[in-house]
Amino acid sequence: MSVQSRQKSANGDPSILHRRAFVAAWWRWGVAMLCFVALGWWSGAALADPSPGMERVLQTVDGKTLRLSDLRGKVVLVNFWATWCPPCLEEIPEFVRFYQKYADKGVVVLGVNFMDHASPEQLTQFIAKHQINYPIIHGDPAHLTAVAQALGGVFGLPVTKLLDQQGRLVASHMGGVNEKEMQHWVEPLLTTASAVK
Repeated sequence: MSVQSRQKSANGDPSILHRRAFVAAWWRWGVAMLCFVALGWWSGAALADPSPGMERVLQTVDGKTLRLSDLRGKVVLVNFWATWCPPCLEEIPEFVRFYQKYADKGVVVLGVNFMDHASPEQLTQFIAKHQINYPIIHGDPAHLTAVAQALGGVFGLPVTKLLDQQGRLVASHMGGVNEKEMQHWVEPLLTTASAVK
């Protein structure tokens, strides 16, 4: 086949055009997935200074208020979740088991109900149904978005942020987590704190 014939068939043959479109679509999808893995999974997002969100007032579903700065000296996992999010629901029992083991070891878990229209009453029922043993934060969406931005942003759910004992953002994870992963994340921080003492 001549060069001209090959060019003509490549430019005009519908099957070749469809194949090229298919390959291009898969290529774009592959690049997007690589970006997701590189940016979305557990990533070292360490900040030299405490998070700017440390002083923002947070309100729990049961009416208590707290600031992240109140938790200095503890390792803090901040989990952004919603009642409509299937991966969020799957990881709740993992957080419950993890918190049962680590609540008295200098670790705090905060669940931030995010991008959710559930009322405090609905959340109270949800907490009871799922036997959630850690504080659930609820409030004005704009305020919670500002908190999320101060912690490096939340671009999907679930997202978990890890803060060290000084309130510095150590890392961020997009996607569901399990108890073993959380243990793996917090143990080095707890070990470092013990060594300093």
